[in-house]
Amino acid sequence: MKKIWIIFGVLLSALVLYKTIFGQGDLLGDKVRQISSDGGDKVFHQDSVATTLADAHPASLGVLEGKYATKADSVVAFALQRYGADYTYGGVTEEGFDCSGFITYVFQQFGMSIPHGTTYQAKLGESVSMQEAKKGDLIVFTGTNLEDRTPGHIGIVITNPPKAIQFVHSSSNGGVKVSEAEGTLYQKRFLDIRRVLP
Repeated sequence: MKKIWIIFGVLLSALVLYKTIFGQGDLLGDKVRQISSDGGDKVFHQDSVATTLADAHPASLGVLEGKYATKADSVVAFALQRYGADYTYGGVTEEGFDCSGFITYVFQQFGMSIPHGTTYQAKLGESVSMQEAKKGDLIVFTGTNLEDRTPGHIGIVITNPPKAIQFVHSSSNGGVKVSEAEGTLYQKRFLDIRRVLP
């Protein structure tokens, strides 16, 4: 499964780079986000609603726009492009992330200010059931001590049920990677799903 996500990330990055450089055609009706020469704020279109993306280097986002792309799709695509980044305790930059630092960094690129710290992030948005989970939701787990039922780890949901829930996260065991919730130790550690995107 890990190899599939690596191949997907490489292919997606290559396609975004190609389209950014050559600007040709559409991808299933989605256009690669255009880069303006002034270096100013950029705009992401979601169902004709424009959201300003402040503090984001245009070439670093590599998100899609158009009638098929949603903000959740773009958040997930951006998060997956960080696949393999190192784990760094307290990290919130491309040089390395801890789990909550990864969440803070990813959502910051889309104009959302999310505090660093799993305890804070576990209270954001609204709680939904695992069966209602959607791409872009936060998935909250305990730490490695199963008896301590307080938030200790967090990731971003990348699949929609009825598919098994997969999430991208920064783990002290391997850095940014994709894991599955059901049928793993994460299922025993599961606490909540938090919806932070509209």
